Amino acid sequence: MMSHSGAYFSAEIKLALEGFDLSVEMQLGNELGVVFGPSGSGKSLLLRTIAGLLTPDQGRIEIGDRVLLDTNAGVNLAPQERQIGYMPQKYALFPHLNVTENICFGLFGWDSKEREKRLRELIEVMRLDPVRDRFPNELSGGEQQRTALARAIAPRPSILLMDEPFAALDEILREHLREELVRIQRRFQIPVLLVTHNLAEAYTLADRVMIFEAGSLTQQGSRDDVFRRPATPQIARLMAMENVISVPVREAAQDQVHINWWGQEVVLGDVAHFPSGESLTIGIRPEDIMIVRKASKPLRREGDIFFNGKLVKDQARGFDHQLTFHIQGTDDPEAKIIVRVPHPTFLRLELNLDELRTLVIRPKVLHLFNLG
Repeated sequence: MMSHSGAYFSAEIKLALEGFDLSVEMQLGNELGVVFGPSGSGKSLLLRTIAGLLTPDQGRIEIGDRVLLDTNAGVNLAPQERQIGYMPQKYALFPHLNVTENICFGLFGWDSKEREKRLRELIEVMRLDPVRDRFPNELSGGEQQRTALARAIAPRPSILLMDEPFAALDEILREHLREELVRIQRRFQIPVLLVTHNLAEAYTLADRVMIFEAGSLTQQGSRDDVFRRPATPQIARLMAMENVISVPVREAAQDQVHINWWGQEVVLGDVAHFPSGESLTIGIRPEDIMIVRKASKPLRREGDIFFNGKLVKDQARGFDHQLTFHIQGTDDPEAKIIVRVPHPTFLRLELNLDELRTLVIRPKVLHLFNLG
């Protein structure tokens, strides 16, 4: 999606701190990129380094045809020279300045007519006119967030960096502001690099997802590619692909493998070669598994995989249920499958603990890990 050549970002960074190493190679087009990973993995450190608040031991950062950092060539632009919009976690609004003054802070040195025109545009787009004369302590969380966003993009930066921008907000406001951010990114055509450890946020916002673990990017790609085809079991669990199952390969022939999956002989077609005697690691998203109604006969399609499972755990979460089924007909005590269903579906299926139900898995939802 690197369509706008002027809105293009690349970074190679190596930074060694006491007890922590940051080593990253990344690219971003005119899109909304989300850096997703657990707390403490170095995501905020990455943004601070890109913004120029930290200097890496080695690296190069480019935006369009501008070089912001090149340690080999001795180039290291100061933060104010980088044309980067940076929104830290706490917004960092100036408490002694009102909304208008906070937004205009980044427009110092602009011609007065241009500054006024830009201010009017941002006040309108961010819907801040009713509070333009208020101070930060008089604003709601959403108003503070929109003011900080307006200030960050006021000087027309080449890229916007956002560090957990919605973390302190309630869920309803968070969802609304995610939509606002997507709208603003499309309107102003600015690349955005946003850090989060909230999976729903990553999935809702991202054109491109970058998985960050222990100071390194371990996978990056389109949202659905990373979400549905994680590179490793560790990334799968980060992306809430709860079912990661190791299954022995009984026989491999051409592009088919025959596996013994919890007592069932299953044939998987159109797969890479896995030698007989080895194990195949399979990932399945919980929402991709179907539960058959009590009195129904399942519609059997070629290749469908059926298991009988006893419902042993129900984690009700209001809007949905995470259900754990213990698979019957096998000696394996770890033979469990996690299924996620919306609450109305849970009620319609009349699910009860300790009850046996038939589970259906379609081959197209299986993700086979290539761990060779």
